[in-house]
Amino acid sequence: MKRLILLTLLTSSLSFPLELYVAPKFMKWEEYESGQRLLRERGFLLSGGVRFTRGMFKGGVEVYGGTLVYDGQTQAGEPVKTDTEYRGVSLWAGLRRETGGTMRLAGELLYHPELWVRDIKSTEKAIGYSETWFFDTLDVGLELIHSQLGAYVMGKYRLFLRDAYMQASIEGIPQLRPKKGPAYELGIGLRRGSFGTELTYSYVKFRRSQPKPYGSLLVLQPESVRETLSWRILLSF
Repeated sequence: MKRLILLTLLTSSLSFPLELYVAPKFMKWEEYESGQRLLRERGFLLSGGVRFTRGMFKGGVEVYGGTLVYDGQTQAGEPVKTDTEYRGVSLWAGLRRETGGTMRLAGELLYHPELWVRDIKSTEKAIGYSETWFFDTLDVGLELIHSQLGAYVMGKYRLFLRDAYMQASIEGIPQLRPKKGPAYELGIGLRRGSFGTELTYSYVKFRRSQPKPYGSLLVLQPESVRETLSWRILLSF
């Protein structure tokens, strides 16, 4: 009860909209080389986040995690099935501006970094390892809002600021730089009072990295594609 009173006092003192949310996600990760798919991971993650808007400023943070089913192959081409655990965090901060009456148009310009760990579990055929990924983008977004219905549609294009970083946990392996690819997000939502819901689809493509020497070998990150379908359940204060 004391915690509830404290939370109520804290949120009532804020002078800007604050939203908390949980979001089950279905995610697919695929890797390709010369047009041939090398592996596919699919499954559900769970995320939680907080976001807020104050005047023209918007910011937020989301954390997520879960286990996907890995369907791939060894270096020799032998099929392998295992699990891959994901843990990640995504941040965003920038500017938002709305204009209009019943039909409103909002524009956003956000800096958006993301960091996650992709942990592939060992099997009888292959030894597992983890990969730490990072990339950051400048997100340019538009949102069309019907203020009376509380319904909205949104679109966001994510401009890579640099090539991504990927570091495998294998001793001595160099850091790889998967190259910039297209990235975007589309969604629809509905808000009624303190509650809301959103359905979003996001797409991120990392192009093949330049090969780097590893002992007598060359290593690289093949072309990689991440697709995510998220259902956010929102609570506003």
